[in-house]
Amino acid sequence: MKLKFLLSCTLVLLGSMAFAQKGALTGKITDNTGPLPGASIFLKGNNSASSSDVKGEFRISNVANGDYTLLVKFIGYKPLSKEVTVKAGEITNLGILLLSSNENNLTEVRVSGSSSRRGSEARALNMQKESPRIVNVIAADGIGKLPDRNAGEAVQRVSGVVLERDQGEGRFISLRGLPSEWSSSSINGDRIPTAEEQTTSRSTAFDFFPTELIQFVEISKALTPDMEGDALGGNVNFITRTSPDKETFDISLGGGYNAKADGAAFSGNVLYGNRSKNDKFGFLVNGSIWNRQWATDNYEPRFAGQNIARMELRDYYGRRRTMGFNGAADYKLAENSKIYIRGMYGSLNDNEKHYKLRLRYEKDRAEAQNIHNILKTRLFGGDVGGDFSLGTNSTLDFKISHYNNDFNYGDIPNKDFPSYYIVQYDQNKVGYTNLINGKYAAYQVDGGDVDPNSPQTHLPGQDAVNDASKYTFSSVQMELHHINETDRVVAQVNFKNKISSDFEFKAGLKYRDKLRTERYELPTWIWDSKGGTMPAPEYTSFNLVDKPYANDYAKEFGNQFMGIFPEFMSIPETDNFFNKYRANLKVDSTGSSLLANGVQTGSNFDVYEKQSAGYVMGTWKASQELTVIGGLRIENTDLKVKGWLYEAVAGQPNYKGKLTPQIKTNNYTVLLPMLHLKYSPNDHVNVRIAATKTFARPDFGSLVAGGTYAVQENRFNYGNPLIKPVKSYNLDLMTEYYFGNVGAITAGAFYKNVKDPIFSDSKFYEEFEGKQNARVVQDQNGADARVAGFELGLSKKLDFLPGMLGGLGVSANYTFIRSRMTIPDRAEKVRIPGQANNLFNVALFYENKVVQARVALNHKGNNIVTHGNTANADEYFGENTSMDANLSYRISQKLMLSAEANNLLNTEYRYYFGVPERPSQVERYGVRGQVGVKLSL
Repeated sequence: MKLKFLLSCTLVLLGSMAFAQKGALTGKITDNTGPLPGASIFLKGNNSASSSDVKGEFRISNVANGDYTLLVKFIGYKPLSKEVTVKAGEITNLGILLLSSNENNLTEVRVSGSSSRRGSEARALNMQKESPRIVNVIAADGIGKLPDRNAGEAVQRVSGVVLERDQGEGRFISLRGLPSEWSSSSINGDRIPTAEEQTTSRSTAFDFFPTELIQFVEISKALTPDMEGDALGGNVNFITRTSPDKETFDISLGGGYNAKADGAAFSGNVLYGNRSKNDKFGFLVNGSIWNRQWATDNYEPRFAGQNIARMELRDYYGRRRTMGFNGAADYKLAENSKIYIRGMYGSLNDNEKHYKLRLRYEKDRAEAQNIHNILKTRLFGGDVGGDFSLGTNSTLDFKISHYNNDFNYGDIPNKDFPSYYIVQYDQNKVGYTNLINGKYAAYQVDGGDVDPNSPQTHLPGQDAVNDASKYTFSSVQMELHHINETDRVVAQVNFKNKISSDFEFKAGLKYRDKLRTERYELPTWIWDSKGGTMPAPEYTSFNLVDKPYANDYAKEFGNQFMGIFPEFMSIPETDNFFNKYRANLKVDSTGSSLLANGVQTGSNFDVYEKQSAGYVMGTWKASQELTVIGGLRIENTDLKVKGWLYEAVAGQPNYKGKLTPQIKTNNYTVLLPMLHLKYSPNDHVNVRIAATKTFARPDFGSLVAGGTYAVQENRFNYGNPLIKPVKSYNLDLMTEYYFGNVGAITAGAFYKNVKDPIFSDSKFYEEFEGKQNARVVQDQNGADARVAGFELGLSKKLDFLPGMLGGLGVSANYTFIRSRMTIPDRAEKVRIPGQANNLFNVALFYENKVVQARVALNHKGNNIVTHGNTANADEYFGENTSMDANLSYRISQKLMLSAEANNLLNTEYRYYFGVPERPSQVERYGVRGQVGVKLSL
């Protein structure tokens, strides 16, 4: 479908509107602190009903002329009853309807205000209760009570949510144990572009997006037709803050400490919003910054089969700065029509220092790598839209958006070569001991002597690699990487018509024009012994420094690493090395990973993608208890990929092959039928059943012909232009019970029949394309897959306990998942990638009118990252359990103090092949914490 077709369909929809001579009611539900989203509103003696949106606003259409009793219900609040009159052909605005808490002590609510966990959970639970989808909701003030600094971390405590981390901070989100690429994350309903270091997936990393910009988060586990269908596992939608109903001015400041980095952190947030006296114009501006030091201890073996060819000891430290800005404004054209504009900016600037010692057993060599880089991620964009009332029975909304996400490295060593920058010196003839065939080590599980929890180095002595005079220049390596993904235009329109008091029709169209570009090369510069003017500098000629905290490195794994590190170059001398000796360096044409020699064809491409979608859906209120939602969504993808094909030339060296531009195209359409049943026998119970079809587009890197060589991992990554989109037929069942005084119990089950699942096929080769002990990874389609599981949840304040104990509460959830997938070259069925068998969260909290405290435990079972040709060759991300805590103390209605602590268990993050006793990467991040103050003026 093309844009012209979409516009034509829009005219057809508008031409089909019916204006029956009936009336409508509108209004806004609030309490003394602000809007109440998710309130249940209905007319007694009439089947008409509605619920309030995120602004607390509601509309009941197609109501016959007459007098009615309007009833408003909201968990934790007293029901409101109001006599109303509906006039034919008119929209009656009831204004603001103020609800009162059902707590006996109303003063407590006023004192604690929006900071109350009770208030935030009531808003979230009501939105969840009234939603037509199987959904979990988190409110902004609830997020503020968690020790979570970015948007990804804010959702990790919801049942079925899995969070992938980088340097101890949350990045990618997945649902119900499925791969993050099979779920979607969106902002204000739009799936946004992504650009991440060495990442070619469609998953958005949210470590650049501060939680302070969020008003609500909706985690939808079963989609309705009016949502983007490219979300096989579900969707996480971050709703940014919009203009308030009254003047709002908040300031938050915080300072913290990271134990492993022995460094400080600082955070700040400013929010201001207001409305005009005539209530027509409103605006909000919100700025946030988080600046912190971090550190990671890491070791990574590189394998030759099941033997270890080398051991890499990596010590990272640096400073990260996250900044965010959100602005919004709206203007009421009429009582029930408005236009709005929103804009946002998020950035992550990571100044990373990295000292690495590589113990090359197979070469009898040690390599000292001096590394410095600045990683920069930027997202900006926004939308312009409008909501219009078309008579008493119909509404129309539209939105036009633009988003741009960009990743590149900072200007190290200079602006001409912004890169992940490495200066390497080598020591030959180390004399490693007790090696297999004089070349390899092995874990105990494979018959060797390496303890997987405290790995040996096989050095002949503690100081065997410490003499700087034994190191000679090897190379300068530069990863030059730039990724940009731009949704150049996203246009959408939705039309809604209340055909009768119990049936609502909705239809819409959406169009996205996307461009994804990626450029990557890794030149290796060696000393020009013939053309150079001087010999390579001695290592000892530099201002060498001890590695920071060298004796504390990886101390959780034992003391065998103490004192074994050589001195390293200072950061200024590392940065200046290339500029100083540029005239004496030349690119190694055979050893470099370049587009010209065909090694990087998989990371140099342009993807042009036009996505067109349309849907129709109907909501039938069959009775006061039963609601049926059904419809069909159709999504078309028109894809063009520009890349390169590298071919060897007879009689020429491998690096002098033929490089030819090429274009690959693909066009496919997916039909997505969806049906939801919601049965509510009373105000406290929902029973939901959903039968849906969803899909997931292949990642960008999966679509490209050619391959990429990652030198740091000694790994080839190949694209697969023939790969198909993943499709899934889903069945979901959920039962919910809501307590009248805030809280809920949930229980559900789910089943997915997945067609053409995508997995990463991984194989080791003793020699591949001139590289020894290399790993080759390529995404492929499996034959089929099945996913099934159940989830349980409980959230309850124990207010039945006497006295102060009534402030205690518990929040817990558990998700059980099992999957089976058939893939080539494996006789047995395997788990789908990214799927953990068990997930759970447990939190204990305490609150009264001045104090709130919370301790939370989060657990995720192991999952397969890549599949090998045997079970021992499958790479896993190991199970892990983390603990966080936070405390807040309200001094007055305007002033609150807070404290938080993350990673209290100093959780280990471990990747391994086959069994945990064969780790391939192990990291520790240390404990970090922060104290702060919030001032609401």
